[in-house]
Amino acid sequence: MKKSSKKTVLALVLILAGVGFLIMKGISDTGVYYRTVAEILTDGGLAGERGVRISGEVEEGTIFYDQKELKLSFEVRDMEDAGKTMKVVYNGVKPDAFKEDVEVILEGRYDEPGNTFYAETLLAKCPSKYEGETEQEKE
Repeated sequence: MKKSSKKTVLALVLILAGVGFLIMKGISDTGVYYRTVAEILTDGGLAGERGVRISGEVEEGTIFYDQKELKLSFEVRDMEDAGKTMKVVYNGVKPDAFKEDVEVILEGRYDEPGNTFYAETLLAKCPSKYEGETEQEKE
């Protein structure tokens, strides 16, 4: 094998190794576990170690939004066990669809001692306006 072809093969191996590393790094950084509020409350130790994604419903009467500071705090409850709630703190613009009793998806980290979830991402699920009527609603 010539000296120039050895250099070419070495360069290709290094490029492929670099691309592989970047792919693995991207997957590990964006890979977030999906949990319910009840799961976080019962097994909070896992949540503190890495990013977590949770889903729940906004508790009525708990929303506080400081528009000047862009600080939003509220409580979220488990969709199946309404007795399981946690406080959520989010810094950013409040989504338009965000309101009481709406389903939200949060990404961030959970502080077990304070029972507080610090959300980096907040997505509010829009209620579907376009679902068809059921037979009972038509009557």
